[in-house]
Amino acid sequence: MFGKEPTVVLGAVSEVIRQIIPMLIIFGILHWTGEQVAQVMAVVSAIIAALTIILTRSQVTPETKVNDLIRTAVDQPAGTPVSKVKEIQERKDETK
Repeated sequence: MFGKEPTVVLGAVSEVIRQIIPMLIIFGILHWTGEQVAQVMAVVSAIIAALTIILTRSQVTPETKVNDLIRTAVDQPAGTPVSKVKEIQERKDETK
């Protein structure tokens, strides 16, 4: 459901909730005061914002490991130990 656009989906859910609550009050289904409505809408907004942050952040956070970056930087095969790769990189840096 969230797929590629969690922000859009959660924004739509938030807006639907914001429109349903006043409608339920107008039709006499809910008998809330203005303060109760405001508080519920504030809580819904906070929950939606937290979910949006959690879901979107998890999709953009890189998961590349430092060891992979080191191997890429010195063009070594994946089987090369990290300590050896660091030594090679240090030698390259010394020659510059």
